[in-house]
Amino acid sequence: MQAGSPLNALKRQLESQAKGYGRPDCPICNGVGILFDPHFAAHQGAYRLCKCVEEQSLCDGNPPYDYYDEEKNAIVPCPTKPARMALKRIQHLERHSGIPERYRGRLIDSIDVSGKSSTNVLIALDHAVHTIYSAGRGEVRGLYLYGPTGAGKTLLSCVILNELIRLYQVEAHYAKISRDIIGKLRDTFNPQSEAYGEGRRIEQKLGRYPALVIDDFGVQRESPWVNSVLYDLIDTRYENNLLTILTSNEPMDSWKDISDGRVLSRLREMCLEIHMEAEDYRLRESKSLR
Repeated sequence: MQAGSPLNALKRQLESQAKGYGRPDCPICNGVGILFDPHFAAHQGAYRLCKCVEEQSLCDGNPPYDYYDEEKNAIVPCPTKPARMALKRIQHLERHSGIPERYRGRLIDSIDVSGKSSTNVLIALDHAVHTIYSAGRGEVRGLYLYGPTGAGKTLLSCVILNELIRLYQVEAHYAKISRDIIGKLRDTFNPQSEAYGEGRRIEQKLGRYPALVIDDFGVQRESPWVNSVLYDLIDTRYENNLLTILTSNEPMDSWKDISDGRVLSRLREMCLEIHMEAEDYRLRESKSLR
């Protein structure tokens, strides 16, 4: 990513608005102090402290992150304690986020803007940055991302969740509509399932996450029960003023005849609709990873 690129400008804008634990002039973390290192730890990488934070450490890096100050003759907090506590919070939130493994740690600068639809992607990214910043300040305005398969909707939605976790330590969650919502709720009616009788608890949990991605919204519309479940979830999150990001292959208007238009009405009130027209992002992503 070039220093003067539009993507780098968006990244700096986003990071400058968040609370920082590192040096403001650090060229690696831009003052955030916590970054995702794809080569740190096994599998897909992990979050870690930036070197500019580690250089300030006076403790051994283990809880409670204190050290002995000879001048004060007392145990005092390490200068890196706030950053280390934030890091542990971030690691915990990521583990319980439900974000698919391939999208863990994917941040704003992991988006490919080199294709024919780069202008469209940058517009979507600009809205994403505004959503992250606003949500971090408690100002909620969701997104409805729609477009063809492979346009990067899931990636962008997970980037938003990852940045909310990293920059603001928001409890964020990813749910695929068929598997994590409708499928799990159906299991609650099966006496042989471990989830039997847990429907209300599952619905309440989905309705309480401060930030929730509902992926492939609209795939399941085959029954009045499904439509009722989706409306109740959307309505609950709307009433609780919680950030909701939806991805779909269809525009919002495809819901106008469902549930007497109630779903569409709620979607329009709580989400900004963005059409993603990019060519198959997954093809370009796979080439870049070779």
